Amino acid sequence: MNMTKGLFRPLHAAGLIALSALALTLSTALPTQATGPGARHLSGITGRKDASAQAVSVSRVFCPRGTAVQSGGYSTTHWDHGRDGTLRHTVLASHPVVDEDGRRGWYASAAHAEVTAHVVCAPSPEED
Repeated sequence: MNMTKGLFRPLHAAGLIALSALALTLSTALPTQATGPGARHLSGITGRKDASAQAVSVSRVFCPRGTAVQSGGYSTTHWDHGRDGTLRHTVLASHPVVDEDGRRGWYASAAHAEVTAHVVCAPSPEED
């Protein structure tokens, strides 16, 4: 009986899931030909888990003046382990945000993980 093959299946599955998540994040957050000239991808400061039982983290990132939010998203790292040893995290929010100065950007929060907000900013048509 080949025990080695069975040992690597969970690692292979976890690697495939991580790679798929990275590809999805990059495909939705990074500028492509469809974003047009002058588009910029910006990342916020990674939010650290707080001391609550939910270990919530928050991140925000804003577009520079003269640009508009084209899309946004998030990435997570440092997931907590559940009682059964599995990695766990919950994304609580990922959406556009406007701060008190009128700057537009992206907000993300997560439980049991550190989160980073990402935004794609394009030149604003109103500024031309």
